[in-house]
Amino acid sequence: MAHTPESGPIDRVSAKALLVWGVALVAYVVAVFARTSLSATGVEAALRFHASSAVLSLFTVLQLAVYAAMQIPAGATVDRIGPRKAIATGTALIGLGQLAIAFATGVPTAIGARILVGSGDAFIFLSVVRLLPAWFPGRQVALVTQLTGMVGQLGQLLSLGPLIGVLSVRGWEAAYVLAGSMTLLVGALVLVAVRDGRPRQTMAVDAGPAVVATSALADAEIAEPRTSPSTRLRDDEGGPLRRTWQNPGTRAGFWVHFTTPFSANAFVMLWGFAYMTKAEHLSEAVALAVLSTYVAGTLVFGPLLGVLTSRLPTHRLRLVVVIVASQVAAWAVVLAWPGDAPPAALFVLAVALASGGPGSLIGFDFSRATNPLATLGLATGMVNAAGFISSLSAVLAVGIALDLLGQGSPEMFTDQGFLVAWLVQAPIWVLGLIMLRRSDRAFRAYLDATRP
Repeated sequence: MAHTPESGPIDRVSAKALLVWGVALVAYVVAVFARTSLSATGVEAALRFHASSAVLSLFTVLQLAVYAAMQIPAGATVDRIGPRKAIATGTALIGLGQLAIAFATGVPTAIGARILVGSGDAFIFLSVVRLLPAWFPGRQVALVTQLTGMVGQLGQLLSLGPLIGVLSVRGWEAAYVLAGSMTLLVGALVLVAVRDGRPRQTMAVDAGPAVVATSALADAEIAEPRTSPSTRLRDDEGGPLRRTWQNPGTRAGFWVHFTTPFSANAFVMLWGFAYMTKAEHLSEAVALAVLSTYVAGTLVFGPLLGVLTSRLPTHRLRLVVVIVASQVAAWAVVLAWPGDAPPAALFVLAVALASGGPGSLIGFDFSRATNPLATLGLATGMVNAAGFISSLSAVLAVGIALDLLGQGSPEMFTDQGFLVAWLVQAPIWVLGLIMLRRSDRAFRAYLDATRP
């Protein structure tokens, strides 16, 4: 007999699970659309708000900073009020932010609007990931997580296509009013259709041994670990926040998420379109095609990495290193090319960068393997914050570098300037790989000591 999420362990995917996941996915698509909308309209935003490169990057940096800063409180909130209410809250904030930027005429108002968007965005992905172990069999959660990230990228296509189309025909205000209204409607749909599921598993855990959710490591749903004095996460070591951060899976997941997505985010969320059209002299149509290739690439890498990490869990670190190496190699070709890089090189770069987002989701496999479901929202928030800390660092550093080189506005961008600016990514990769190697050793030691 199949069990429902409310009655016990889950051994099949139900129609209700697909409905809940599907509606939550729509909310995530809308959140990604809002997150990337400013990149797609970056040149228009610079002209509308009379913003320099540094100020333009500040829009995205503050949004990402708020998103990253909100991850831990948002994760704790998701664990407390449940994913359904958290998604509805997030979509309401995003919708209000999009409406605010529609009527913004100055930099301060626009920044405030993007802060609203970042605050709401912080709740969405955490909540969707938090829903998955409550509705899907454990052995399928890693794959469904990748599919979630993959489908979410459709939001970028909405910003690259329909948003730009409406903006060009109807203007700035009409485009963002439509975006905000659509988001608020999605929030209402979430309240009607989404359910948290598995109520007995979602209560806060204040005492008791750590629980290992082996979704990516085995077919079991929940496994009670063996413990040893040297590796046990003791409840008297601190509150939930400290215990979750000290969990080796949380730390390993943090550095995976820190290292893999930031280059793609800096390219896609703000600087890529301007770089290709102003510095590399591509037409807008070709530049949009490159960004669309990136989105298509994420649709391929998502399920591919989901299957690989489910079947080869001991090779996850190697997969992450391969992802980073491919990004570095693609950037090296583009930046070392004398003069304008050929479009083919930029398309290859887009494909390499497309592995970053799905690769970052491997971090959630690490955290899910060693954290209980009751505090999974908090652990997910910690992991998810990492990629946005590295991303906002890269976005801001590129803008500052361009300003220091005297290229403070789009008409002043040059290939030489961006060559220097893009090199700010190197130390972020180095730090991430060093810390990832250290945290992976601790993660493996913990699993060896605690798995049955």
